[in-house]
Parts: sequence; structure tokens; C-alpha cells
Amino acid sequence: MAEYRAEVVIWMLSGTLSLVMMLVWMAQAAAAPGGQIRGYSAPEFATYFLSTWLVSQLLVVWVSHELDFQIRQGTLSPQLLRPVDPMWLHVASHVAERLVRIVPLLALVGVFTWLSGASFTREWWAYPAALGLAALGFSVRFLYEYAIGLLAFWTESSASFQEVVWLVYAALGGMFAPLAFYPDWVQCVAVWTPFPYMLGLPAQLLAGKATLAQAGRGALVLLVWLAVFWVVRLIVWRIGLRKYGAVGA
Repeated sequence: MAEYRAEVVIWMLSGTLSLVMMLVWMAQAAAAPGGQIRGYSAPEFATYFLSTWLVSQLLVVWVSHELDFQIRQGTLSPQLLRPVDPMWLHVASHVAERLVRIVPLLALVGVFTWLSGASFTREWWAYPAALGLAALGFSVRFLYEYAIGLLAFWTESSASFQEVVWLVYAALGGMFAPLAFYPDWVQCVAVWTPFPYMLGLPAQLLAGKATLAQAGRGALVLLVWLAVFWVVRLIVWRIGLRKYGAVGA
């Protein structure tokens, strides 16, 4: 990961959806009567979407693409000979990538904060709470993306499934707009999913629009989903191995 650090920065800059939405909502707020939309001014939109971008960078997962390739090409076979579940190799690569990503990520956040006029919360507890939720969110996303990647045992490509799930993750996570801006029925559905607590809630904490109690409830929800997806991944893995028929397997 350290050898390809320039590639890491390029991938960071390619995930600009939150930054684009930031510009859109800032323009809307500036043109609105009173300079606000539902209690958000232009600088507050900047803070929220910049926080969303920051958290989304910590949640990046590509394991489904790697599994899709390994299963279809048979390169998974040598990993099955090792005494360690191949999942942990992917976990290690993702964690290593975060260590390389963190320095340029913070530098870019500083630049975007200066350019946009964003202002993060001064409550010290919001930062470890947001980091903890991001860690749980990453774990949840890693497990469900791993399960999606394992669908390559039965399909020619699992990438299409991953793209659909990403759209749901982005929408319910608050990447397009704060969840409070959505219709009531969407909010009622979203609270039963892990997505608002993975992305939107940590961003709201950094923007000073969420409480410590909300962070605690979000952590509990993510822990439940973490257990669910751990079981799902394990079941799909064991059933899929019986289907696997690459050379050497």
C-alpha cells in the first residue's frame, strides 16, 4: 500500500460525490430566503458534506471486486491451502490502506475546509465518537461486501449486486442530502438499516448536529448488524466453497 500511495490519493479524489453535493446545496442555501434550507446555512452544508466525504473515505471497501476476480480466475485456490481464513488477508490490506490514506486525507480536509468555510464542532467527544462509529461502519460494510463478492461462486460477476447496494448505502447514508430531508417513509425505512449510522450519523457528529446519546444508539444498531453480517458471510462462504471448482481447489 505504501508503494502505491499515489494511487491511493487518486482513488480518494475520485470519490467526489459528497463534494459535488456540497456545492449544489450551498448554492441552494445561498439563494434561499434567509440563506437557509431547513436550518442549514451554506457553511453548515459545507461542514456536513465535507464530514460525509471524510467518513466515506474511511469506509472505502473493495473486497467484493477482489473476491469476484479470485473466484472466477481460480486464484483463490492457493489461499485455501493456508491455515488462515482468506478474509483476514483482505482485512489486513484494507487496514494498511487506511494507514497510508490518513495523512493525505487530513491534508485534503484542511484544504477543503479553508475553501468552503466549513466549521467543525468544538465538542471534543464528537471526534472519538465519530471515529468509533466509522470503525463499526467499516466492519459492517466490509462483511456485507465480502458476502456480495462471494456471490461469484454462483454468478459470472457479482459487481452488479455491489453497485445496487452502493446506491442504497449512498442514499440512506446521507450522501445526497441529510436524512432529515427525505420523506418520512424513507426515514422510517432507513432507521432499520445500518447505513445512516455508518455514514450520516458520524458526519452529523462532526458537524455538531448529533448528540452523544444518538451516537450510542447508533453504535448498538451497528453492533447488531455486525453480528448479522458475520453470520451471513460465514454461511455464504461455507456453501460457496462446496460450489467452487477451480483448478487446484
